[in-house]
This record gives sequence, structure tokens and C-alpha cells, in this order.
Amino acid sequence: AAFAEIQDNSSRPIFEITSHTLSKLLTALNECTEWGQAFILDALSRYKAADAREAENIEERVMPRLQHANCAVVLSAVKMILQQMELITSTDVVRNLCKKMAPPLVTLLSAEPEIQFVALRNINLIVQRRPTILAHEIKVFFCKYNDPVYVKMEKL
Repeated sequence: AAFAEIQDNSSRPIFEITSHTLSKLLTALNECTEWGQAFILDALSRYKAADAREAENIEERVMPRLQHANCAVVLSAVKMILQQMELITSTDVVRNLCKKMAPPLVTLLSAEPEIQFVALRNINLIVQRRPTILAHEIKVFFCKYNDPVYVKMEKL
């Protein structure tokens, strides 16, 4: 968390992630608290994999975080996966990853209104990059009568 804060306020890299560091941090994910996991995933999202195979290996190890109860961990995992997807050339692998990311994103839209708002803002950005990711989930974007105005506006 401290490194993340320092990195955000610095113009040059403070903490450079190598493949060796990456492996240790991915292993540490299993031992961390949920907030530790969110910070590690955010830090790892800055890592550029050497090739498509390494990106796929990273995604395999991050994928279980999509099922986490904490929305910050889920969104950090989605961010990490989207970053690594840029290197993957196989359309089948990309399609499978999108299928696996859709249900956790939809689940976030059944949480409290504040979490829904944050999820909707993030989904808006995700859909700009991957337009078909939620193509079969249009129903969750329908406005409900008891949605707060800010959630309704974001759904529209």
C-alpha cells in the first residue's frame, strides 16, 4: 500500500516489477488480506508480460480473484486481466476471458448503490475497450424504480 501511494505521487518508477518479483507477488496473493490483494493486483497491472504465454499464465493465477467477495479485489483483478489481454493474440482465449469476467461484473450490479455506481463507471470504461463483453447481460442495465438517481444516470 505504501509503495502504491509513493508510486502514484512520483513521476519515475519506484517499484519495478520483474518476472521474479511477479512470481513472488502472485504467490503472496493467497496469503494477503483482501485489501492487500487489491493493492498487489493494482501494482501488478503495471507489469507488461514478455509474451502472450506469460500473459496467459498471469491471468490463470489471477482468475480466482474474480470470485472474491470484496468488490475492490474483483475490480483490481479485472483491471489486471484487461491489461494482460492486450498481449494475447488468440481470439478464443480472449473470448473465454471475457466470458469469465462478465458474471463477476454483473454480480457487482446487485450490490449497494454506491458499489453499483463505481462498478458502472468501470464497466463503462471496460465496454469501450471490449464492446461485446456484456452483450448478453443487457437486462442488468435496466433502471429499477428504487435505484438512486446517480445509478440510473450511469445505467443510461
